[in-house]
Amino acid sequence: MNTRFASLIRWIFSASLCLCAFSSWASVTLTSADEQQINALIDRWNDDLNRQEQAQPQSLYAPQVEWFGQTLTAQQVLANQQVFLAKNKNYQQSIVSTLNIQPAEEDRVQVRFVKRAGLDLDKEQNYPAEFMLKKETSGWRIVSETDGITRAVQSKDDSSLVAKGKFDGSHTSYVWMTDSDPRTGGVCTEEGDCECALWSSVPDVLPVKIPQCLAGGVETVSGLDDSGRDRVLLFPQWWSSALRVLYLYDIQQKQWIKTLPGISFNINLQETATGADLVKRDPAHPGRVNVVQSVFDEAKEEPTTKVVSQTLRTLK
Repeated sequence: MNTRFASLIRWIFSASLCLCAFSSWASVTLTSADEQQINALIDRWNDDLNRQEQAQPQSLYAPQVEWFGQTLTAQQVLANQQVFLAKNKNYQQSIVSTLNIQPAEEDRVQVRFVKRAGLDLDKEQNYPAEFMLKKETSGWRIVSETDGITRAVQSKDDSSLVAKGKFDGSHTSYVWMTDSDPRTGGVCTEEGDCECALWSSVPDVLPVKIPQCLAGGVETVSGLDDSGRDRVLLFPQWWSSALRVLYLYDIQQKQWIKTLPGISFNINLQETATGADLVKRDPAHPGRVNVVQSVFDEAKEEPTTKVVSQTLRTLK
């Protein structure tokens, strides 16, 4: 199986285990007080890195922390942060999405959100922040901190959750998906609705919403035309069914553009397919691509695939 897609399947399986665990861990159901304390902790963390005096950094971290791929003590983390801030006096950051808080294991929760950070306003980037928090006798503490871009760069295998490319044809950036309940902004559940947002590390490119979607893999597809733009193929997930709808996007005029209609995809039939397998340049027709679609063969009464020629959408 392709490394990237195998990674995606493992992620889906892990997420399923997490959801099953969530339903069985009645003792770790978060109370409103827990959620308030977690939000307050992340606010203090943000205040500390913005040099706010009321941050109380000594109450942020557990005694041992997995910090951007390193195992450190709380004191080492705080010391590293102070050294960084001393060298980069113009550094600032902000939280630009709601917090996605989900129980992970026993006394821990996973917290994900998008942060915007940089040494100057014109050098800021968006990052998919990832935290693990543990409830101790003294309250919630950070036991793990990283972000999806750093994790993708550090990973020996291709990351299936963050993609890198020149999606506007000129500048290298990173992209990823998040998901949330559109009514509450919180974690999606099977009983409610769920929508995804496609994010860019470039702050000027606003996220685009995708309905009926759980965040899944993203993959860079290159060379589909002569524009110089890479495309990102989204592999959204859902609670049930082997059928999915995939989406192909690029960045034009500083906005996300869906360059093809949704692509029908069957995870049972096409589990090893990559973006390069599913969407290929049509050498005989510039601006058109050959797309592998999942269809149902009425005569044979079984799913199959067919190749459809489609035109890439381009803004005038």
